[in-house]
Amino acid sequence: MNICLGNITFDQIREKTGYQLTESDRELWDKYHNDNADLSGMDSSFHIFDMPLQVQFRGDAAKQAIITIFSPDKLVEAKGTFEVGEVK
Repeated sequence: MNICLGNITFDQIREKTGYQLTESDRELWDKYHNDNADLSGMDSSFHIFDMPLQVQFRGDAAKQAIITIFSPDKLVEAKGTFEVGEVK
């Protein structure tokens, strides 16, 4: 069993991942980010864990939001890697 901890906020993204996000990214974040680690209460959502640095998502709309938010052109400072996984 894996244990994941933490809930990365929008304002922590650059510090944790090296991505510089835009206000349109914040709109997507507000629409699809789920504070609940188990992604409950939303049909399509994502959650970003601090340890290990990992994105879990459910649904195609959340998947597309992650692809848009973390597009390569927004990476300004490489901070390592993070996993992205789908929850069924």
